Amino acid sequence: MKRIRNILRCEKALSYPLTIAIALSIVIVASAAFEYMRLLIIAQGVRDSLQSAIISVSTGNFSDVYASLREGHSGGFVNDGSGFREQFNTGDVYARLSELLGLQREGGYLVKYAGGTVEYRLSNLNIQIINAPFAPANRDTARQFLAHATIRLEVPLSFGWERLPPMRITIRCTAGWTPRF
Repeated sequence: MKRIRNILRCEKALSYPLTIAIALSIVIVASAAFEYMRLLIIAQGVRDSLQSAIISVSTGNFSDVYASLREGHSGGFVNDGSGFREQFNTGDVYARLSELLGLQREGGYLVKYAGGTVEYRLSNLNIQIINAPFAPANRDTARQFLAHATIRLEVPLSFGWERLPPMRITIRCTAGWTPRF
């Protein structure tokens, strides 16, 4: 460390290349850190929006989901005359995501543009509704009405990282309906 300080203080102009190398390395490390933070922010925003859309699916089903105290059954069921059958709706999560994030449909993707460049792409939305059991013996241990969602997020890298492949991750979230009373 002392030797580096002596080289930087040297008046023979030997310190200029080292100073430039240090400055460039700091710029490279900083740009990598900023890119990492950008990817984290995008993934967090998409996850929050997906969670909001899934919550709206769960709450949209609340009229079909009954607590076991009401009418003696629980879950998304409806009486069709001969008995009870499951009834729930997965909603239009793609439309809700497009509304929340300002996305455009492009082929099989929902795409977010920043200016004229692609900021990220969403695809492969999968929603799984898990219905609560019909008339559970024990309400405390019975599973709840849940909506699980997964979506594929693809984010192209910026700051001169075009040669690297884009970040591709699968985002998962779960929302449920719980009776208040």
